[in-house]
Amino acid sequence: MEHAFEDIEVKENAVELLEYALTHKRKKSDRKVYGGICFGMGLTLREGNREYFYEQLDRLFPHLKEKYIQTYKSQYMVESPDSNRLMKLFYYKCTKGGMVHDNGQIFQYLQTFEEKDFTKQLSLWDYDKMKEV
Repeated sequence: MEHAFEDIEVKENAVELLEYALTHKRKKSDRKVYGGICFGMGLTLREGNREYFYEQLDRLFPHLKEKYIQTYKSQYMVESPDSNRLMKLFYYKCTKGGMVHDNGQIFQYLQTFEEKDFTKQLSLWDYDKMKEV
């Protein structure tokens, strides 16, 4: 979709955030980030979120809100006009940095973790046991 404004947030932060994810190590281990799930470049605007987003546009970038409304109306999904280039950049950086970017592969990887279900339904009869602790 063509329009006359830039994706300011993406332009200023996307590459830096991706570079951070590629190089960041967890505090308690030496393992790097396994993968990055990305369904597209853009944002979603639910009711409530949309109003807050427009307030911030008015505050930070006067008159940009009108352009967003004219271009996207009340769409839930607001895709970046530069989405194709940004997705190619995402895939390139992930591949170069050794980070998986295939969503199916990442979801399959997540299934390899054992479930640790420590939840237990509390009982009225457990009250006395809790006082002892």
